[in-house]
Amino acid sequence: MASMVRWDNNIPGILNSMIDGVIVCDKEARITMANKAAENLFLAREGSLLNIPLHQASNERAINNMIDGVLSTGKEVFAETRFDSNNRFYRVHAVALTDVGGGIFGAVAVFHDVTEARNFDQMRSEFVGNVSHELRTPLTSIKGFVETLLDGALANTDTCRRFLSIIDTETERLNRLIEDLLTLSSIESKERIVKPVPVSLVRVLRNVTNIMSPQISEKRLHVEFIYTDGLEPVMGDEDLIGQVFINLLDNAIKYSPRGGKIIIRSRRREHRVVTTINDTGMGIPRESISRIFERFYRVDKARSRRQGGTGLGLAIVKHIVESHGGEVFVDSEIGKGATFGVSFLVV
Repeated sequence: MASMVRWDNNIPGILNSMIDGVIVCDKEARITMANKAAENLFLAREGSLLNIPLHQASNERAINNMIDGVLSTGKEVFAETRFDSNNRFYRVHAVALTDVGGGIFGAVAVFHDVTEARNFDQMRSEFVGNVSHELRTPLTSIKGFVETLLDGALANTDTCRRFLSIIDTETERLNRLIEDLLTLSSIESKERIVKPVPVSLVRVLRNVTNIMSPQISEKRLHVEFIYTDGLEPVMGDEDLIGQVFINLLDNAIKYSPRGGKIIIRSRRREHRVVTTINDTGMGIPRESISRIFERFYRVDKARSRRQGGTGLGLAIVKHIVESHGGEVFVDSEIGKGATFGVSFLVV
């Protein structure tokens, strides 16, 4: 039996400072060395892994089989596996320890956490799939109507006008999608440098309401803006903050019924100014609230597309607000509308 390696005296300091988990086993797969990261990985108390069989320390069958294979064959192993204990992914590199005669007397394994990389790859794949789908829908529509026009529909003025109107609508939808993608990309990649200056939210919200007045009038909505007298300015990029409220107000307008009501409130709360936009729309199901700020997530996909939504507006809101050190939140109840809120630091 291999002698126990004591934690405080025999493990080099550099091993304990590593973020990767490291274990060393003897030829019977008994653990003779483990750093702190490995103890965390195996959910073990300090020093409790030493001198016990690996299969007793770990219920991860893939890891146990990997070490057994290295000890029996001497072959180096690279593998990626998920730990059931913490639901994280690790890239494992295991090699045999041999003496001068080539005899195997143990094995060492290094565990590198690749969970974030795996999640990023999945998000990237989903993003590409979503963008492809969002582009394909209007392009298919445009292509179909163009082909119909070329096949003879041009001779009918009314049909031609109707088809061109649809093509124009779908082209505008593509344009909005591309603009939103570029905006989101510039914010996420930090290409757009935020230069904070004192910004009056009262002025910004009045400007946004004026910009959105045609849509408000079309649906005969009553929009009320309530704010505290002498409301302090916040620190931020005025154009980006304006984009936040354009997206939130546009969202409220789209989902409010004709003749509905939208209430905008701004008030000081400790060291922040909190602004909420409340609508009288259909509301958001409780199970969807945690995902509402995800890219391309829609509660009602068919309705959102009919109304020209790109599925990126709320994701843009979240990124802009968080890039300002602010917070974004939502509260809703089915049939009673939704309230979206953002906060920014006061000057």
